[in-house]
Amino acid sequence: MKRNLLILLVLVATSAIAQSKFGYVSYKEIVKALPEYAIVTTHIDELQAKYEAEIARSEREFNQKYSDFIEEQAGFPENIRIKRHKELQELMEKSIEFKDEVNRAMREARHEMMKPLYEKVDEAVMTICIDEGYDYILNTDERVYIAINPNHGKDITAQLKKALNVE
Repeated sequence: MKRNLLILLVLVATSAIAQSKFGYVSYKEIVKALPEYAIVTTHIDELQAKYEAEIARSEREFNQKYSDFIEEQAGFPENIRIKRHKELQELMEKSIEFKDEVNRAMREARHEMMKPLYEKVDEAVMTICIDEGYDYILNTDERVYIAINPNHGKDITAQLKKALNVE
């Protein structure tokens, strides 16, 4: 009896999976097609350039102080040489901390600037999902799937582009 029940459950589950309707799309392709994407990437590039300019200025300052230290260290008493060496170490540590901070700030800025674009795509995907009766829609960018059978799933890229008025 239990065995028959188990077989029945497996058949029902398999039947339900076989009848699932799903779509798939590349979010990156859609987001890059949005007109807002060019504006957002320009802002991100401008911010990145400002950070890179500050990093370069900081590196020039460090290199100049290091060069001065190398040239003048022979004439310094031991306590001045130690003091200058510590200053250089602190400057290098601050530079490394700043680079880490810049990387963190850029990740956050990129996320915040791109968020409205992804939300716009999310809304359009959900509309298509509901209107077309899909059980689920996969994002093919991360390749978390092994394979997608195009006979059972549908690429909704063109439909999504049309819904968002992009080419």
